[in-house]
Amino acid sequence: MRLKTAVFLLVPAALLPVYLGTLQTIPNGAEHYFMIDVGETQIVLNTWGTLHATGYPLYVMLGSALVAALRALGISPAAAPSVVSLAWMAAALAVIFALMRHLIAQTSPPAARPGRFDRSFWLAAAAAALFGLTRTAWIHAVIAEIYSFGLLILAILLALALWKPAHGGAMRGRIYRLALVGGLGVFHHRAILMAAPALVYAVWPELTASPRHLLKRLALCLLLGLVGFLPYVYLPLRALAGAEWVYGQPGRWDGFWDQFFGREAARFIGPPESFDALLANAGQVSGALLADLTAPGLIAGAAGLLLALRDPRRRREAATLLLFGLLSYLFHILFYTDILSALVLPVTLSAAFGWLFLADAAFVFFSRRAPRQLAAGAVMLAAGVFAAGLLAANRPFIHAQTADRTGLDTIALAESAPPGSALMLAWGPRYFAAGFAQSVLGGLEGVRLVDHRADYAAILASGQMLVTPAYTFYNQPVSWWEARLGAPVYLRAVEPLLVQISAQPEMAESPPAPAPSAASRSLECRADAIILRVSWTAGEKPSRDLSVFVHLLGAAGGVLAQDDQSAPVYGWRPLTTWTAGEIVRDVYTLPRLDEAGRVRFGLYYQAESGEFINEVAYELPVDCP
Repeated sequence: MRLKTAVFLLVPAALLPVYLGTLQTIPNGAEHYFMIDVGETQIVLNTWGTLHATGYPLYVMLGSALVAALRALGISPAAAPSVVSLAWMAAALAVIFALMRHLIAQTSPPAARPGRFDRSFWLAAAAAALFGLTRTAWIHAVIAEIYSFGLLILAILLALALWKPAHGGAMRGRIYRLALVGGLGVFHHRAILMAAPALVYAVWPELTASPRHLLKRLALCLLLGLVGFLPYVYLPLRALAGAEWVYGQPGRWDGFWDQFFGREAARFIGPPESFDALLANAGQVSGALLADLTAPGLIAGAAGLLLALRDPRRRREAATLLLFGLLSYLFHILFYTDILSALVLPVTLSAAFGWLFLADAAFVFFSRRAPRQLAAGAVMLAAGVFAAGLLAANRPFIHAQTADRTGLDTIALAESAPPGSALMLAWGPRYFAAGFAQSVLGGLEGVRLVDHRADYAAILASGQMLVTPAYTFYNQPVSWWEARLGAPVYLRAVEPLLVQISAQPEMAESPPAPAPSAASRSLECRADAIILRVSWTAGEKPSRDLSVFVHLLGAAGGVLAQDDQSAPVYGWRPLTTWTAGEIVRDVYTLPRLDEAGRVRFGLYYQAESGEFINEVAYELPVDCP
């Protein structure tokens, strides 16, 4: 018995090498829908801050305490929140395994129990492990997100609802335990409410066993459920305490309720606007489930639940699990227009129980026609093949997300912002990466981090330099900036891939020549790059646009590398947008190579004949020590 208990404890650990191999240990910058809020969570759990609506205070409080303990043990600030998610997932898998084993052991005919093959243990271990390898479960075990904690709550609720005491009869206090845990769950994430009909169905006989006390029992359940609201006190307390990272304004009455109700997510909630939109939403949700389960896995899960539904010994459990997954699926299609992991996980978990029931039915079927060990081997072989398929399909995807270096690249770019400047990064993964560097690692000193909702006019009026990455203009083009500032915008490069935004042009001290030219040019040698700085100008407003060529030449004149652009300032300052006499500062980056001899650059256009014609050209010698 002790050996079996020890093995039970090791079941979640069987997936540990898989999870650790893809654990996110760097600041997040990936932008897949799984990853959008990961960077924010990394910051919040390290700073005892608050998350976006609905705040998730219970998760934040527990997670922050665990992160503090993990950091005291030497785990890095970026990795510690991922380890917290791993701990929640391990606990969830342990509960799922225990419930699966219990369901098979309690509903197996006595004649099937003898033998060396522990049917309930191995089938449950296989089904729980396969669930842990599905895409949504796996990724939420290795990133800083709220969903493995929500999954643990769902697993506990299912176990409370479906567990049959060994002595028979009802579990003492089951209804009240469900109310308490369910309240904590719903206040953690409102999507957990979708599990309520299935749970009520599972315990309906116990709930209505004494009609005289039904109202009293329901009232007590309501009070126990409302305990889940208490953690929300955390949000205003942290805001009033001046926590470094607080989302929204939970210290104000209206701001608190905005957080609690998650009003900013209202755009995702509601029926699709047309039948075509409904079909599109159904296709999106079904596609996510197929990526999780694969088509054979989805079919096998549904078949297993339907088979169990025909078995009187498992009918209530199967019906509960069907409701558990089906209601989440239907709500997701009919009333939620984005992919939400909290609604996907109940569907995949229901399918995993279907795999369990199907494997048990297959074992019974084959053991009647072949030796039990052979039947067991066939079932476990099928599980192994499925596991290999899930590993092959999901590991490259998950590793690509957790190893994405966009966050590190964003931090490196932010570190080059001029001291005293305001750096605009649109709210999202890149903003969170820079926020992590500033709020958690203590970097980016002297840089003010702002997002796309900032008051830019006030920033410029204060005399502070406003800069943003060059890629910003793909989503927030020049016209967007002009609308926000209510004035023309003048762009100039200040560092590699960093652009200054100004409402005033920089004018030359003395009138320049009429044609476009480089008023100043210089090379800067860095450890791994050569930086070319150019100040373009023209005495008259250019009548046509020109492109920029920048070539790194070897001693023999061959081109070693180049940084050509369609227009100055990373393509965002076409010559026809220049003001007469304006200085347009520009920066180009070339690799530092030992064989480099010169940098040749200038402005050119392509003639109708296809020939490239240089308007102006310059050369600078490379003199890097």
